[in-house]
Amino acid sequence: MYALLWTGGLLVTAMGNHVAGVAAMGLLFPGGGHLASGHVAHAAMAVAAFGLAVLVWWMIGAVIAPIIVWLAFLLEAAVTHSHAHLSVTWIAVTAGLVPGVVVVAFGVHVLRHRHQVAIARSLNTELADVTYFRTAVPSSPEPPVGEASADDLAHCRFALDLALQPLSEFAGFDRRDQFREAALRYQLSVLGYALSMYRYTRTPAFSGYLAEAQERSILKMGDKRVWGYWALENAWGRLSLGRDPVDNHDNVMLTGWQGAAVGMYESFGDNRFSRPGGLTYTWSDSQQYRHDFHDLAESIHRNMRRSAYTLFSCEPRWIYPVCNTFGVNTLIAHDRLHGTDFYTDLSDAIARAYEQDFTRPDGKLIGVRNESLGLSWNIWASEGVSLPTTYWMNAFLPDQAHRAWWLTRRNSLELDGKRFLLPRTAANRCDVGNYSFGSDSFAQTFLSLTAREMGDDDVADSAFAYVDAKEHVERQAGVARYEGLSTQGNLYSLLSRFARPAANRDLIGAGLPAHWLAGPRLAEAAYPDVLVARAVTDGQALDLVLYPGDGGVRTTLVIDQLRPDRRYAVVGTLDSTVEADRHGRARMDLDIEGRTVVRMEPTS
Repeated sequence: MYALLWTGGLLVTAMGNHVAGVAAMGLLFPGGGHLASGHVAHAAMAVAAFGLAVLVWWMIGAVIAPIIVWLAFLLEAAVTHSHAHLSVTWIAVTAGLVPGVVVVAFGVHVLRHRHQVAIARSLNTELADVTYFRTAVPSSPEPPVGEASADDLAHCRFALDLALQPLSEFAGFDRRDQFREAALRYQLSVLGYALSMYRYTRTPAFSGYLAEAQERSILKMGDKRVWGYWALENAWGRLSLGRDPVDNHDNVMLTGWQGAAVGMYESFGDNRFSRPGGLTYTWSDSQQYRHDFHDLAESIHRNMRRSAYTLFSCEPRWIYPVCNTFGVNTLIAHDRLHGTDFYTDLSDAIARAYEQDFTRPDGKLIGVRNESLGLSWNIWASEGVSLPTTYWMNAFLPDQAHRAWWLTRRNSLELDGKRFLLPRTAANRCDVGNYSFGSDSFAQTFLSLTAREMGDDDVADSAFAYVDAKEHVERQAGVARYEGLSTQGNLYSLLSRFARPAANRDLIGAGLPAHWLAGPRLAEAAYPDVLVARAVTDGQALDLVLYPGDGGVRTTLVIDQLRPDRRYAVVGTLDSTVEADRHGRARMDLDIEGRTVVRMEPTS
């Protein structure tokens, strides 16, 4: 296409019409008409403006931005320089500029590629002696259930307070923009992941206000303030007026991110989001887009089959492999929960895509690629991109994830005394949750999370302790948060706080054991009076560890999923026995003074 523009531009210029000639030179590159007229400064301004427009295209998917800038400078040059003399010299310079840049860029690419291949040979020599320990799914027959500390619960209350506020309110969320990394959809998704991880590794036998918080974090995504960006991106990226955030060719940054949160939530036994209209996106009182979990999975599957790269776009025409990891996790969870074969159908293609199209020869993950042009940005291959990709990839490509983690440990981590530190790059010193620079706490939080998932507890403990010591903890009315971290950073720190090795791989790929889903469950507890540090069942008995939210409290708990009309012995409550009603529910009163242990089991 460019060769046709280049040839046509020269032919029109050769015809001798000055206005047409200047405009034709403008077809060769932005500002070409200015340069052909001898106005070098104006041409440089046009190229700079075009570069800024490409940046806008990349950031918010506005493919029309560089086109508008290109055409605007073409017309402006044709009008203002229509009587200028087009010398053969300047025409030759203009005509040769882009081919010359292409030749130089290709030469640089060849040298860089050879260097990366040489690095690959060296790395492969080392990797020949490396054995990865790949866990099964699930990683243990009975997943371990830990106990949250009082400090853990104080930090967890930050997430619970965010989620439990009315659906129309967003107090405590960062409001920067709805297009890039600080958008509300990402904060809400990570909120859902963090609550699910707390429930999975600490309180699988607790629904109550925790399940309500998970539910609300998902429902809030239907607010136009969260998903309304898509109408603009689809218009200026695909030239389409369609507003539907699910039924389209892109937008894995919503369907994948929310789909993973829904898959985690449904793993606890509630399929409300798979019912028709369970996920509704409201544009106005008269216009809604009614979808469900099935629609999210089908949209992801359809778009992956359509894409030449298998992975598909977030912003129109820009493919981010990290966002696609959420889409793949959505497919795996949906297949497990609903008996589909979306991931099975694409598993080989997905593995090839990550290995061949989104990994450099030296093993670094490629962070972004343009769907139409194939372009990728080398700067988008830092730890800030590779760490989250590695974390989520472990659920479906553990071999590639372990290799990526091995490379991170080898090439990026520096042991400074007792601390593992990342390179002091600008990307690693940016909190993407609010775009602030200067602190590496956000990057260290993700280092801790990824290391924990990959089973590298030494690095995980070091990184988490680094953030905990460096960041001031703001405490207010029993709620704790890291003052220097964004809302998203605090939520990721919770995900790290409650993680364990292969926890995400287990939750996505295996879900909960059957006896966890069927056994006695803490169904109702007053929030914030009662904080649940541990809740687990073996299918018959229920074990709880509780803390008061603010001083001692006498309260009533409701337990469900009991054997109807069955008597249960209880330790730690005011009564030593309780009897389940005909619906399998029972109430019990207790005093909570500090750490309180409760055990409930059927009588003989």
